[in-house]
Amino acid sequence: MLFWRKKKVETKETPVEEKGEEVEILESYKIDDLVSVRIVAGTPPRYEVIEPELTAGERELIKEIKTRLYEVIDAEPDEIADRESYLRDCVQKILKDFRINIKNERFEKLMYYIYRDLLRYDKLDVFLRDPTIEDISVDGPNVPVYIYHRKYGSMPTNVQFDSEELDALIYKLAQRAGKHISLANPLLDASLPTKDRLQLTLGSEVTARGSTITIRRFREIPLSPIDLINYGTYSVEMMAYMWMAVENGSNIMIAGGTATGKTSTLNAIAMFIPPESKIVTIEDTREINLLHENWIPAVTREGGEGRKEIDMFELLKTALRQRPEYIIVGEIRGREAYTLFQAMATGHATLSTIHADSTDAVVRRLTKPPIDVPIVLLDNIDVLCIQRLVKVGAGRFRRCIQIIEVLDVDFETESLRTNELFRWRAADDKFEFSGESMVFSEIMEKMNIDEDELSEEFNRRVKILEWMRKKNITEFRDIAKILFMYTRDPDKIMEVVESG
Repeated sequence: MLFWRKKKVETKETPVEEKGEEVEILESYKIDDLVSVRIVAGTPPRYEVIEPELTAGERELIKEIKTRLYEVIDAEPDEIADRESYLRDCVQKILKDFRINIKNERFEKLMYYIYRDLLRYDKLDVFLRDPTIEDISVDGPNVPVYIYHRKYGSMPTNVQFDSEELDALIYKLAQRAGKHISLANPLLDASLPTKDRLQLTLGSEVTARGSTITIRRFREIPLSPIDLINYGTYSVEMMAYMWMAVENGSNIMIAGGTATGKTSTLNAIAMFIPPESKIVTIEDTREINLLHENWIPAVTREGGEGRKEIDMFELLKTALRQRPEYIIVGEIRGREAYTLFQAMATGHATLSTIHADSTDAVVRRLTKPPIDVPIVLLDNIDVLCIQRLVKVGAGRFRRCIQIIEVLDVDFETESLRTNELFRWRAADDKFEFSGESMVFSEIMEKMNIDEDELSEEFNRRVKILEWMRKKNITEFRDIAKILFMYTRDPDKIMEVVESG
């Protein structure tokens, strides 16, 4: 859909830096031939969008061209096969009518802003085209847009919106998502055509600082276990442990607050599921992406206009009839949790996430309304990973601060008895490993191996992960191929690893 059907509010470009200011550049990279990004050192660092500079005359020309475009475009968006070419032809015709001749370089600069504002996502467009950005937050007018960068964590940008610009963009985003937002109904959750998750608030009644935009990026190519190691979220040893736990059917729950990377971890460790296993994933919004062939991805559906609502509880009941070996639930929120814990108790391996930032918080979330799982069922959880956004140096980064094994339930204190296997040390940003593992004991019994054999297997997997990290093998498909090959011929993979 093009954005030309509503009057366009002219944007004000944000200056990159004050004249004469000297800054330390941590990194810079191109988005396309005309646009680049730089990361400026600071506490925290700052993400700066570098767009083509416009003169006052060029701004006026773009404004006039947009006004004329609203008048001359006579086709519906769905009727246009190549929208960029169509828009380009219209602009060339307008310039010809104005008897304006401009050089090709200047014309391309004008077209960049016309494409950006009419076809794409206005001043948010660069963020949505930068694959290193995971979340975008516009917390109100006249404040910097914040982003979460994979390498540098959460940081401000040099992009802002005034109140009029922000409201205009919110209407456009709602239109692009095929939804409606108004002051009477000022909240909207939706998905963009890019599959990114969108949350909008309009006006200042609900959010006191004014309208807001939050975009959670959808990853066509998910983060891999090696990515999580490289980013420092997990250590190699932690990921080797997760590999063995997932492969052997442990029930694993990833807990953390907002924007702590729970779903990214969930998707990454799901790569460790044996390739032939039948998997069912259940989500509100499609985020999990697997390469397994024997996989059923299920997504909830809203009701209305004669359509029955299909919630996660319905999907989970259906999933149990599909006889999966692994059930993955994007986020535990409500009554579906009881069914999930019953599935754990009957031998299904499960992977899930929950919004809670400690073991005690997990227990409270699960046992209180609206989830209401009987506490007696909680010992079906085998492994609990706690993730947080933590301060490291000048930035804030995602870390798994604990991997905990659940031993049983203490009914007197209504808490879990646990074994802390891994702990993150804030002092040096490293991870401690206790070495005592209930899951490892279960694996030894299941595989009929002794402690030395288990230790050898664990160390082999550490070596494989470390080898992939050193070789910079981070692509989802490449890692999946190595993992799948290891399940079939581990000795062959080890020969490759040990040969360097």
